[in-house]
Amino acid sequence: MLAEYLGNCAAASWDTVMPGALACRFSLGQEAGAYPRPLQPALAPLHFEALFCQRGSITLTRRDGATLSAGTREILLLSDAGGITAARFDRPTTGVLVAVDARGAQQSLRNLCGLLGGLTLDTVQVRRRMAAAGGCASLGAAAWSRAAFEYLDILPPDEQGRYCVLKSVELLYLLCMRQDEVQGKAFAEPDRSQAGTLAMIRAYMEEHIDQKLTIPALSHRFCLAPTSLKTGFRRQYGQPVHTWLRCRRLERAAELLRSSELGVLEVAQAVGYNSASQFGAAFQRQYGVTPGQYRKMSETAES
Repeated sequence: MLAEYLGNCAAASWDTVMPGALACRFSLGQEAGAYPRPLQPALAPLHFEALFCQRGSITLTRRDGATLSAGTREILLLSDAGGITAARFDRPTTGVLVAVDARGAQQSLRNLCGLLGGLTLDTVQVRRRMAAAGGCASLGAAAWSRAAFEYLDILPPDEQGRYCVLKSVELLYLLCMRQDEVQGKAFAEPDRSQAGTLAMIRAYMEEHIDQKLTIPALSHRFCLAPTSLKTGFRRQYGQPVHTWLRCRRLERAAELLRSSELGVLEVAQAVGYNSASQFGAAFQRQYGVTPGQYRKMSETAES
Protein backbone atom coordinates (compact mmCIF):
# COMPACT_ATOMS: atom_id res chain seq x y z
CA MET A 1 0.00 0.00 0.00
CA LEU A 2 2.56 2.59 1.13
CA ALA A 3 5.23 1.17 -1.19
CA GLU A 4 3.03 1.73 -4.24
CA TYR A 5 2.20 5.25 -3.13
CA LEU A 6 5.79 6.26 -2.41
CA GLY A 7 6.94 4.56 -5.61
CA ASN A 8 5.31 7.43 -7.48
CA CYS A 9 6.73 10.20 -5.27
CA ALA A 10 9.74 12.23 -6.30
CA ALA A 11 10.63 12.88 -2.64
CA ALA A 12 11.43 9.20 -1.99
CA SER A 13 14.72 7.33 -2.20
CA TRP A 14 14.70 3.51 -2.47
CA ASP A 15 17.39 0.99 -1.53
CA THR A 16 17.49 -2.81 -1.73
CA VAL A 17 18.92 -3.67 1.68
CA MET A 18 18.75 -7.43 1.18
CA PRO A 19 16.83 -9.80 -1.10
CA GLY A 20 13.13 -9.34 -0.45
CA ALA A 21 13.54 -6.21 1.70
CA LEU A 22 13.42 -2.65 0.39
CA ALA A 23 13.80 0.56 2.35
CA CYS A 24 12.50 3.95 1.30
CA ARG A 25 13.48 7.27 2.86
CA PHE A 26 10.80 9.85 2.11
CA SER A 27 9.74 13.38 2.91
CA LEU A 28 6.24 14.52 1.99
CA GLY A 29 6.34 18.27 2.52
CA GLN A 30 3.85 21.02 1.93
CA GLU A 31 4.95 21.14 -1.71
CA ALA A 32 3.44 17.66 -2.16
CA GLY A 33 -0.04 19.23 -2.06
CA ALA A 34 -2.89 19.83 0.34
CA TYR A 35 -3.43 17.60 3.37
CA PRO A 36 -4.89 15.16 4.20
CA ARG A 37 -3.47 13.08 1.33
CA PRO A 38 -5.46 9.88 0.64
CA LEU A 39 -3.90 6.53 -0.23
CA GLN A 40 -5.36 3.49 -1.95
CA PRO A 41 -5.69 0.64 0.64
CA ALA A 42 -4.16 -2.39 -1.11
CA LEU A 43 -1.36 -4.76 -0.19
CA ALA A 44 -0.18 -7.81 -2.13
CA PRO A 45 -0.41 -11.20 -0.35
CA LEU A 46 2.59 -12.07 1.84
CA HIS A 47 3.88 -8.52 1.66
CA PHE A 48 4.56 -6.59 4.85
CA GLU A 49 5.28 -2.94 5.53
CA ALA A 50 6.76 -1.13 8.52
CA LEU A 51 6.60 2.65 8.50
CA PHE A 52 9.03 4.38 10.85
CA CYS A 53 7.36 7.80 11.16
CA GLN A 54 9.96 10.39 12.11
CA ARG A 55 7.57 13.30 11.82
CA GLY A 56 3.94 13.72 10.80
CA SER A 57 1.17 11.13 10.96
CA ILE A 58 -0.86 8.58 9.04
CA THR A 59 -4.40 7.38 9.82
CA LEU A 60 -6.13 4.18 8.71
CA THR A 61 -9.88 3.59 8.81
CA ARG A 62 -11.21 0.05 9.23
CA ARG A 63 -14.43 -1.36 7.77
CA ASP A 64 -16.11 -1.12 11.18
CA GLY A 65 -15.37 2.62 11.33
CA ALA A 66 -12.60 2.39 13.91
CA THR A 67 -9.40 4.29 13.18
CA LEU A 68 -5.75 3.55 13.87
CA SER A 69 -3.08 6.21 13.64
CA ALA A 70 0.70 6.33 13.84
CA GLY A 71 2.27 9.68 14.61
CA THR A 72 5.67 11.15 15.18
CA ARG A 73 8.21 8.57 16.41
CA GLU A 74 5.77 5.69 16.07
CA ILE A 75 5.81 2.62 13.83
CA LEU A 76 2.93 1.47 11.65
CA LEU A 77 2.84 -2.25 10.81
CA LEU A 78 0.81 -3.56 7.87
CA SER A 79 0.26 -7.18 6.85
CA ASP A 80 -3.14 -7.00 5.16
CA ALA A 81 -5.07 -4.02 3.79
CA GLY A 82 -8.25 -6.02 3.15
CA GLY A 83 -9.94 -4.67 6.27
CA ILE A 84 -8.97 -1.05 5.60
CA THR A 85 -11.35 1.25 3.74
CA ALA A 86 -9.30 4.46 3.79
CA ALA A 87 -5.79 5.65 4.54
CA ARG A 88 -4.30 9.12 4.55
CA PHE A 89 -1.29 11.18 5.55
CA ASP A 90 -2.74 13.83 7.85
CA ARG A 91 0.06 16.38 7.43
CA PRO A 92 3.59 16.65 6.00
CA THR A 93 5.34 13.43 6.94
CA THR A 94 8.91 12.14 6.86
CA GLY A 95 10.22 8.71 7.71
CA VAL A 96 11.49 5.37 6.47
CA LEU A 97 9.33 2.64 4.97
CA VAL A 98 10.47 -0.98 5.05
CA ALA A 99 8.67 -3.10 2.44
CA VAL A 100 9.12 -6.87 2.65
CA ASP A 101 8.20 -9.62 0.21
CA ALA A 102 7.96 -12.63 2.54
CA ARG A 103 8.85 -15.12 -0.16
CA GLY A 104 11.80 -13.12 -1.42
CA ALA A 105 13.10 -12.43 2.08
CA GLN A 106 12.73 -15.99 3.36
CA GLN A 107 16.32 -17.00 2.60
CA SER A 108 17.71 -13.73 3.92
CA LEU A 109 15.87 -14.22 7.20
CA ARG A 110 17.02 -17.84 7.38
CA ASN A 111 20.63 -16.73 6.90
CA LEU A 112 20.33 -14.15 9.68
CA CYS A 113 18.83 -16.73 12.03
CA GLY A 114 21.72 -19.05 11.20
CA LEU A 115 24.24 -16.38 12.14
CA LEU A 116 22.45 -16.04 15.47
CA GLY A 117 23.01 -19.66 16.42
CA GLY A 118 20.04 -21.26 14.69
CA LEU A 119 17.42 -18.86 16.03
CA THR A 120 13.85 -19.89 15.22
CA LEU A 121 11.23 -17.21 14.57
CA ASP A 122 7.56 -18.17 14.68
CA THR A 123 6.41 -15.87 11.89
CA VAL A 124 3.13 -17.77 11.59
CA GLN A 125 2.23 -16.68 15.13
CA VAL A 126 2.94 -13.05 14.29
CA ARG A 127 0.83 -13.25 11.11
CA ARG A 128 -2.06 -14.69 13.13
CA ARG A 129 -1.83 -11.93 15.70
CA MET A 130 -1.70 -9.31 12.95
CA ALA A 131 -4.72 -10.91 11.30
CA ALA A 132 -6.59 -10.77 14.61
CA ALA A 133 -5.82 -7.03 14.71
CA GLY A 134 -7.21 -6.53 11.22
CA GLY A 135 -3.84 -6.57 9.48
CA CYS A 136 -2.61 -3.27 10.91
CA ALA A 137 -0.97 -2.22 14.15
CA SER A 138 0.71 0.85 15.59
CA LEU A 139 3.69 0.68 17.91
CA GLY A 140 4.65 3.66 20.00
CA ALA A 141 5.36 4.94 23.49
CA ALA A 142 7.56 1.95 24.31
CA ALA A 143 11.19 1.96 25.42
CA TRP A 144 12.22 -0.06 22.35
CA SER A 145 10.68 2.33 19.84
CA ARG A 146 11.95 5.45 21.61
CA ALA A 147 15.50 4.12 21.53
CA ALA A 148 15.13 3.08 17.87
CA PHE A 149 14.14 6.62 16.83
CA GLU A 150 16.83 8.30 18.91
CA TYR A 151 19.51 6.46 16.96
CA LEU A 152 17.65 6.71 13.64
CA ASP A 153 17.58 10.49 13.89
CA ILE A 154 21.34 10.86 14.20
CA LEU A 155 22.36 8.34 11.54
CA PRO A 156 23.50 9.57 8.10
CA PRO A 157 20.57 9.48 5.64
CA ASP A 158 22.13 6.75 3.50
CA GLU A 159 22.32 4.44 6.55
CA GLN A 160 18.77 4.95 7.80
CA GLY A 161 17.17 2.41 5.46
CA ARG A 162 19.56 -0.38 6.44
CA TYR A 163 19.06 0.47 10.12
CA CYS A 164 15.26 0.27 9.83
CA VAL A 165 15.45 -3.12 8.12
CA LEU A 166 17.60 -4.39 11.00
CA LYS A 167 15.19 -2.94 13.56
CA SER A 168 12.28 -4.58 11.71
CA VAL A 169 13.96 -7.96 12.09
CA GLU A 170 14.58 -7.21 15.77
CA LEU A 171 10.94 -6.22 16.18
CA LEU A 172 9.87 -9.50 14.56
CA TYR A 173 12.01 -11.36 17.09
CA LEU A 174 10.52 -9.44 20.02
CA LEU A 175 6.96 -10.00 18.85
CA CYS A 176 7.67 -13.70 18.49
CA MET A 177 8.87 -13.70 22.09
CA ARG A 178 5.51 -12.19 23.18
CA GLN A 179 7.07 -9.08 24.66
CA ASP A 180 3.91 -7.17 25.59
CA GLU A 181 5.89 -4.22 26.88
CA VAL A 182 7.41 -3.86 23.43
CA GLN A 183 4.07 -3.98 21.68
CA GLY A 184 2.68 -0.89 23.39
CA LYS A 185 -0.68 -0.32 21.70
CA ALA A 186 0.32 -2.44 18.71
CA PHE A 187 -2.45 -5.03 18.87
CA ALA A 188 -4.99 -3.12 20.91
CA GLU A 189 -8.46 -2.58 19.48
CA PRO A 190 -9.15 1.17 19.16
CA ASP A 191 -11.97 2.73 21.19
CA ARG A 192 -14.40 3.57 18.39
CA SER A 193 -16.22 6.30 20.29
CA GLN A 194 -13.13 8.25 21.33
CA ALA A 195 -10.33 7.25 18.94
CA GLY A 196 -10.96 10.12 16.54
CA THR A 197 -11.21 12.73 19.29
CA LEU A 198 -8.05 11.48 21.00
CA ALA A 199 -6.20 11.54 17.67
CA MET A 200 -7.27 15.19 17.21
CA ILE A 201 -6.10 16.01 20.75
CA ARG A 202 -2.71 14.47 20.10
CA ALA A 203 -2.41 16.32 16.77
CA TYR A 204 -3.39 19.57 18.50
CA MET A 205 -0.70 19.10 21.16
CA GLU A 206 1.83 18.30 18.45
CA GLU A 207 0.99 21.52 16.59
CA HIS A 208 0.95 23.68 19.76
CA ILE A 209 3.95 22.14 21.48
CA ASP A 210 5.26 25.60 22.41
CA GLN A 211 2.16 26.53 24.39
CA LYS A 212 0.89 25.71 27.86
CA LEU A 213 -1.30 22.62 27.52
CA THR A 214 -3.42 21.32 30.40
CA ILE A 215 -5.96 18.54 30.84
CA PRO A 216 -8.79 20.98 31.74
CA ALA A 217 -8.10 23.19 28.72
CA LEU A 218 -7.89 20.24 26.32
CA SER A 219 -11.03 18.69 27.80
CA HIS A 220 -12.93 21.94 27.31
CA ARG A 221 -11.68 22.47 23.74
CA PHE A 222 -12.55 18.95 22.58
CA CYS A 223 -15.68 18.42 24.71
CA LEU A 224 -14.30 15.33 26.43
CA ALA A 225 -14.45 14.72 30.19
CA PRO A 226 -11.01 14.97 31.87
CA THR A 227 -11.24 11.40 33.19
CA SER A 228 -12.18 10.08 29.73
CA LEU A 229 -9.32 12.03 28.19
CA LYS A 230 -6.74 10.70 30.63
CA THR A 231 -7.97 7.11 30.60
CA GLY A 232 -8.60 6.96 26.84
CA PHE A 233 -5.30 8.61 25.90
CA ARG A 234 -3.31 6.17 28.03
CA ARG A 235 -5.17 3.18 26.59
CA GLN A 236 -4.82 4.37 22.98
CA TYR A 237 -1.25 5.70 23.08
CA GLY A 238 0.33 3.74 25.91
CA GLN A 239 1.30 6.74 28.06
CA PRO A 240 -0.37 9.33 30.31
CA VAL A 241 -1.00 12.65 28.56
CA HIS A 242 1.62 14.52 30.58
CA THR A 243 4.25 11.83 29.99
CA TRP A 244 3.60 11.81 26.25
CA LEU A 245 3.70 15.60 26.12
CA ARG A 246 6.95 15.84 28.07
CA CYS A 247 8.63 13.22 25.87
CA ARG A 248 7.36 14.88 22.70
CA ARG A 249 8.55 18.32 23.85
CA LEU A 250 12.03 16.94 24.48
CA GLU A 251 12.05 14.95 21.23
CA ARG A 252 11.16 18.13 19.34
CA ALA A 253 13.88 19.96 21.25
CA ALA A 254 16.38 17.31 20.15
CA GLU A 255 15.27 17.83 16.53
CA LEU A 256 15.84 21.60 16.85
CA LEU A 257 19.25 21.11 18.45
CA ARG A 258 20.25 18.91 15.51
CA SER A 259 18.76 20.96 12.68
CA SER A 260 18.72 24.63 13.76
CA GLU A 261 21.05 27.28 15.13
CA LEU A 262 18.67 28.36 17.88
CA GLY A 263 20.20 28.93 21.28
CA VAL A 264 19.31 26.63 24.17
CA LEU A 265 16.84 29.15 25.67
CA GLU A 266 15.20 29.63 22.26
CA VAL A 267 14.87 25.87 21.85
CA ALA A 268 13.39 25.63 25.35
CA GLN A 269 10.80 28.29 24.56
CA ALA A 270 9.98 26.66 21.21
CA VAL A 271 8.90 23.50 23.03
CA GLY A 272 7.01 25.11 25.90
CA TYR A 273 9.66 25.67 28.59
CA ASN A 274 10.08 29.16 30.05
CA SER A 275 13.25 28.33 31.95
CA ALA A 276 16.49 27.19 30.33
CA SER A 277 17.54 25.49 33.58
CA GLN A 278 14.26 23.59 33.90
CA PHE A 279 14.52 22.57 30.25
CA GLY A 280 18.15 21.50 30.66
CA ALA A 281 17.37 19.32 33.67
CA ALA A 282 14.44 17.64 31.91
CA PHE A 283 16.50 17.11 28.73
CA GLN A 284 19.38 15.53 30.66
CA ARG A 285 17.02 13.16 32.49
CA GLN A 286 15.69 11.89 29.15
CA TYR A 287 18.87 11.84 27.05
CA GLY A 288 21.62 11.52 29.66
CA VAL A 289 23.47 14.62 28.36
CA THR A 290 22.90 18.37 28.44
CA PRO A 291 21.37 20.13 25.41
CA GLY A 292 24.77 21.59 24.55
CA GLN A 293 26.47 18.20 24.72
CA TYR A 294 23.72 16.67 22.58
CA ARG A 295 24.23 19.33 19.90
CA LYS A 296 27.97 18.69 19.81
CA MET A 297 27.43 14.91 19.53
CA SER A 298 25.01 15.47 16.63
CA GLU A 299 27.47 17.77 14.82
CA THR A 300 30.20 15.14 15.23
CA ALA A 301 27.96 12.40 13.83
CA GLU A 302 27.15 14.49 10.73
CA SER A 303 30.74 15.54 10.00
